[in-house]
Amino acid sequence: MVNKRKQNYMMWMWLAVSICLGAFGQIFMKEGMKAAGPVPMSGDITQLARYFFGAILTFQLIAAAFCYGLSFLLWLAVLSVIDLSLARPLMAFGYFITMIYGFYAGEHMSWERVAGTVLIAVGIFFTARSGAA
Repeated sequence: MVNKRKQNYMMWMWLAVSICLGAFGQIFMKEGMKAAGPVPMSGDITQLARYFFGAILTFQLIAAAFCYGLSFLLWLAVLSVIDLSLARPLMAFGYFITMIYGFYAGEHMSWERVAGTVLIAVGIFFTARSGAA
């Protein structure tokens, strides 16, 4: 039987990997849609279907689906052993990964956006600390 400490370690590892994969899924999705260009809103339904069919077959969107799929499986494993009220707020750690991407990609990062993310970090700290007991 797996000892409690090892099970706890594995759960935190799966949670961390799930968070990272979810954030990378978002990044791949953004890159894929940036490459595909704006959605053609003035065209007919066949033009829209061609646009999305072409977009989902790109490497970036296939990678996004893979990241989300694996993240989902790990998330199920995490939920099998810890409270949702602990695990779900910790998923906000992915905001930091996407904020780092935003800096790298040259997105506008106002001080309000950064400060809001820091406030989320404070909440993550308290939430994680409450699960340590």
